[in-house]
Amino acid sequence: MVYTHPVKMKIRRIADSLAAAISQWENVEAVLLGEAAELEVFDPFFTVDLDVYIQGAVPGPEERKERLAETASFESATASGVDRLKVEELTVSVHYMETSHIDALVRRILDNSWVFHEPGTNMFYRIEKGEVLYSRGGWFASIRASHAEIPDDFWTHICARSFIIIEKALSELGAAAFRSDDLFFLVSGARLLRAVASYLFAVNRQFEPSGRMLYERIKTLPVLPDGFKGMLDNFLRPVDGLSFGSKREIATHIVRSIASLGLGPRGSAGVSARNGHGSKRTGRESHPKGTGKK
Repeated sequence: MVYTHPVKMKIRRIADSLAAAISQWENVEAVLLGEAAELEVFDPFFTVDLDVYIQGAVPGPEERKERLAETASFESATASGVDRLKVEELTVSVHYMETSHIDALVRRILDNSWVFHEPGTNMFYRIEKGEVLYSRGGWFASIRASHAEIPDDFWTHICARSFIIIEKALSELGAAAFRSDDLFFLVSGARLLRAVASYLFAVNRQFEPSGRMLYERIKTLPVLPDGFKGMLDNFLRPVDGLSFGSKREIATHIVRSIASLGLGPRGSAGVSARNGHGSKRTGRESHPKGTGKK
């Protein structure tokens, strides 16, 4: 990516400087710049977001602080492998991941033994979309290339598991509405929408962006149920705009509409697992066996 605006050039200079410093560490395989750096600096979601992939154990917080002391001012460093820094008044987030963990996840996907978790597929989205600032050897290139080999059953599995979560969250949403439980209603609604997002990105054979990008990206998916965007906006209206009962009814329509998509298109129907293109489905179209409307 070419940066011409002075602020964007500053962002890239900071990212390159950090990547150059981190790449000198032992066993660093790759450093990526995340898309949050593409936002305007006044956007609350803005951060210079770096992903660092390391062969072997990630250095501890104190060691990372010492190694980057001359490059950045630390705000926090966690044992889980995420650092928050300040560099020239800009916020920087550095995420450290062991290559063995990524290798194991990719093997499970290709072997059809991957287990779906609620956080979804954002880790793979970051690998697919991140801008490579540094890469040694062929490890990272091979990981990216493996995405083309993902079996269709992987996406079907995500759809099936997501729908189980969706149904449970919808039931809890109804219970919260009946009891007028404000907190549980919001918690259930958030869980419902998170699982709906996982379902729809899987139907479209796409990995999920971070939560801060979901609203923008979900509306641009090529395959969506009819009326989904309007239903989503209505559900997201302020709590004082609609009763919990009305919101629960909207949520029910959202769930029914995505159920009409089945467990996701296969082969040449709908979205291709290879190129991600397809057309909107409607209730009149055919569904994969056993997954359509009853």
